[in-house]
Amino acid sequence: MNNALILVIEDEKALRENIAEIIEHYSFRVISAATGEEGIRIAAESIPDVIICDIMLPEMDGFEVFARVKQMPMLSCTAFIFLTAKSTRSDTRTGMDMGADDYLTKPFTKEELISSIRTRLEKLSKMRQQSLFEKDESIDEATYDRIVSLTKRERNILDEISEGYTTPQIAKKLFLSKKTIENHRFNISRKLNLTGPNSLINFALRMKVQKPGRHSPEKQIATSSN
Repeated sequence: MNNALILVIEDEKALRENIAEIIEHYSFRVISAATGEEGIRIAAESIPDVIICDIMLPEMDGFEVFARVKQMPMLSCTAFIFLTAKSTRSDTRTGMDMGADDYLTKPFTKEELISSIRTRLEKLSKMRQQSLFEKDESIDEATYDRIVSLTKRERNILDEISEGYTTPQIAKKLFLSKKTIENHRFNISRKLNLTGPNSLINFALRMKVQKPGRHSPEKQIATSSN
């Protein structure tokens, strides 16, 4: 996953830029935010593969950022790494008990940082490639290939459509405008070669006829970026 996108949420500018520089050096894409609110907004827009977040942030700490991120369906597969200067056992336990994927304590080496990121990405890749999405045998190879061609954002929207959400509801959930959702729906229909007013909805519902929690190809395929 060399094309993986990493979001760094860190209020200390020098450290934030240093972490970003290291990540870019290892050929990963990186975006950054100085506050929790900004980080959540960027995460919702860009859907990163990994979020590295400092716990001691102003106004909104890393624990709250984590809790809010995990409430967003489109970020359910995003790995989360806590970053903090604290090294107490209770602090570590709090983060891991919440469901964080890893925990880095400052100061850390670039090797430790990259190792943590790569471990999370490898786990994410395996998870997406296993049985979280079982191919419907009634779908022909050409249609399946078209599904693979969808971007992460388009697969998120297809997933929401399969849950019965309308364009205004999807726009609100994904923090996007209704016009943007409409454009995505048009592009999805075009890529899937669907025609007719209800063809996209019918296709999305067909995709949902899988085991519970396994209705989105996004959970398996990481080949396209947003």
